[in-house]
Amino acid sequence: MNFVYAILIGAVIGVIGGYLLRGRQANAIWMSPVLAIIGSLIASVLATMFGKSGYGMKEFGLQVVLAVVGVGATWFLGNRSAAATS
Repeated sequence: MNFVYAILIGAVIGVIGGYLLRGRQANAIWMSPVLAIIGSLIASVLATMFGKSGYGMKEFGLQVVLAVVGVGATWFLGNRSAAATS
């Protein structure tokens, strides 16, 4: 069940981040949610491997942080490719 929450958290944070970055980067609309979901799923796997069973605030916090890192990676990749073409 925690993987379902991970996908939902990643999708929500990714869509919000994609709309915030949309004006600056064309690929932010699809890349932000994908990377945020991947980050949130990685957090869920790490919490399952190293934590105790059950969904808790630590796992939720880790999912949010890694989803935001995924959105940040979108921003970084977009700036990097824009600088390479200039």
